[in-house]
Amino acid sequence: MENFNYFSLMYLNDWYWWDKPFSERIGGSDKNDSLEAFHEAAKYYKITRNFPVLENERRLAAAEALVLSVAGSISEKNVCETVKSLAAKFQEEYGKNAVSAASKFLWLRFKSPVVIFDSRAIAWLCTHNYEVPHNAGYEVYCEKWLLAFNDHEEKIRESCSGLIEVKKYSMAAEESDEDVEALVSQRWFMERVFDKYLWFNADVG
Repeated sequence: MENFNYFSLMYLNDWYWWDKPFSERIGGSDKNDSLEAFHEAAKYYKITRNFPVLENERRLAAAEALVLSVAGSISEKNVCETVKSLAAKFQEEYGKNAVSAASKFLWLRFKSPVVIFDSRAIAWLCTHNYEVPHNAGYEVYCEKWLLAFNDHEEKIRESCSGLIEVKKYSMAAEESDEDVEALVSQRWFMERVFDKYLWFNADVG
């Protein structure tokens, strides 16, 4: 389905219901709430399988600590190394090099320029001539993902700009027009709209 209006409204709702609370709670002053949100995010993004239960660990506490230990800012120059470094630390702790999990948790903390690594996105990219070679690294995946995003950006931007007109039908109904307009014009918001599009259409040839 090519209707980006649908996917932009889908992500507007998802942002207020899921990602915004996750982003605000993880790393917050309430340590118990932070870990609870971290666990909820892992379940929502279907990545708990990457983290087997460790002896004497409160579930996912070590993973949360590794994510929160990433300091400084993430730029286009260091984003790939940052994601791969966190994935390698996950492997040291849990035995799995979880690039997808690393990208998802880092996105919740930093947003752009982190690109979420996902198998359904790879499936769509390969089906639509943005070939991602088997076992390609995160760098190649990002390159292909961003190329595809750029090819669809104009339509995504147009669909996002129209969200203010349907705000009252969404989870953003109580937000000001100014806040919603500022939100949906962010590059990271539009990138997540594209994620929704990729995941929905991954099984469509």
